[in-house]
This record gives sequence, C-alpha cells and structure tokens, in this order.
Amino acid sequence: MRIIITGAAGFIGTALTKALLERGSLADRNGQPQPIREILLVDRVAPPLPPAAGIALRRETGDLGDAAFRARVFAQPFDSLFHLAATLTTEAERDLRKGIEVNVLGFLALLEACRTQPQPPRLVFASSIATFGGALPETVEDDTLQRPQTSYGIHKVIAEKLIDDHSRHGVIDGRALRLPVVIIRPPGSAPSVSDRVAAITREPLLGQAVDCPLQPDTRVPVVSVSCVAESLIRMHDLPVDAFGDTRAMNLPALNVTVAEMIEALRRVAGEAAAARIRMAPDAQLQAIVDGWPRRFDSARARRHGIMPDESFDAILTEFLSNRAAY
Repeated sequence: MRIIITGAAGFIGTALTKALLERGSLADRNGQPQPIREILLVDRVAPPLPPAAGIALRRETGDLGDAAFRARVFAQPFDSLFHLAATLTTEAERDLRKGIEVNVLGFLALLEACRTQPQPPRLVFASSIATFGGALPETVEDDTLQRPQTSYGIHKVIAEKLIDDHSRHGVIDGRALRLPVVIIRPPGSAPSVSDRVAAITREPLLGQAVDCPLQPDTRVPVVSVSCVAESLIRMHDLPVDAFGDTRAMNLPALNVTVAEMIEALRRVAGEAAAARIRMAPDAQLQAIVDGWPRRFDSARARRHGIMPDESFDAILTEFLSNRAAY
C-alpha cells in the first residue's frame, strides 16, 4: 500500500509515521491487511525521516495551497491519505481568510486529487473537539448537536460534511476522528490553546516554571499523542458498516480537571515539579476552554476498540520517557 500523510512534520504526524512504520500494514478496501510499501510525508517544513526497514519513506516539502506542489504530491496513485494539515484555532481566528484558504479550500483541493485516483482512496481526517460549542450537555457524544464557536471548529464541521458527501458519491472512503486536547506537545509547538494546556505539566516536567491560565476546577478532555496515532490507524482499518449516518466519531478522552493534572504531576515527578506551577488566570483563554466539552466520549468508538488513555499519570510518564528527544 502507498500512504500519504499531510502535516507529517507536526506533533501528531511524527507520532503517526512512527506507529505506521512499527505496524507495517493497513487494511485494504476488503478489510484484508496489506503491507505498507511506501509512505509519503508532506508538510511545509521537512518532516523527519526515521529508520524505515522494508518501507520506502519519502518526503515532499511545500505548500499544499500551491497547485504545482499539489500536483507533484498526488502525481502517483495512493491507497490511503491521513490528512492532518490545518491552520489551528489561534491563527484561524486572527486571519479569517487564511483559515478558509487552508482548512476549507485546501481540503476541497485534496478531495479533487482523490477524485482523479484509479480507485477511491481511504481518507482519514483529524477533526476536533472544536466542532462542539455553545450550551453543551455534561457528556458530548457522537450525535451531540455541533455548534462550533470558533472559525477552526466551523472549518472542521465543513470538512466532516464534505467527507460524508464525497463518501456517498464514491469519491473516497472517508472517516473523521474528532480529537480532544492532544498532549503533551513538545516545546516550541505551533501556538495554540491546546499547547497552553499542555504547558501546565510540560514545563514543570522539564524543570521550568509555568503560569497556569486556567482555574483549578476547569475540566479538560485530553489524550496522549501515542493514543491518537493508534486510534487514527484503527479508524483507517474499520469497515464501512462501523459507521452510521456520518463518517465522523469522537475519540474517547480522559476527562481531568486542572487540579487533577497537578496532583498527577505531584505523584509522577514530586512536589518540586508541582511547585513550579503559578496560578495566573487568563480570562480569554478560560472562555475558550469553558466552551469545550467537559466530558468527551463515543460508544461507537469504544465498541470498535478505540479507547482513551489509561490515566493522566501514564501520559506524564510517557512524556518523561521521551523527553530526551526535546
């Protein structure tokens, strides 16, 4: 199988590449495992090329908004596309036009590239918790009404509906996984709300002080990047009949308060680490996070083995085991 990953240089893209290389196969359209023969990594900056025994690993560096670059990326037939590239919440709010160009018009261009393929490719899309907003129930499930309160969330809803429609027309075999807050992003990640959440525990684990912008009782649905990578692969391999009247589902999350994050930090890294957190409320950030679901779940995902992390302690421990890379 030939696989394309857009946004491959990012936090999730890097983890997904590693997970695919370790796995070595994906399900084909008949549900049969087939060896991965090539992965093409696509991003605006050069994605890393990890060791890849038995799998050809190539990269293309450029802007998918450029038609010539896009033609080069999609010149050869491919079986599956993991689309992770996006303009995130902060930038999409600051520059409305750019957000539309990247997240909506750019996605339409990718769907057109899929239309030219000899066989409809399987497309796995990273959607977001941001598709939900406004007055929410205590637990947000797959069928909760989507009322996004940010441009980024609106863009993700549009992409989900385009996936449903293009799958109905047989252009793609699409599926979208709505991600909660993915942590713990490495230092220097693209500025985003989720990075501010990740920093609450990341900086103390790296020996640095940090201002916590959220109230201690703020509840946030979180997931580790390794869980996301595994879940995207599982989502890819699901049969079509795993979906109902939409190709989108939520990724079940751990639902933890800021106070519980700090207590986990204390258990895993000690009192000195927890003491590096300074409470510094940020009303604007608090308002954004308060608009997110407090509890994020999916009975459908759970039925198909797509599960949350074991605990927040486990997420912190995973970060510590990998921190030499940062």
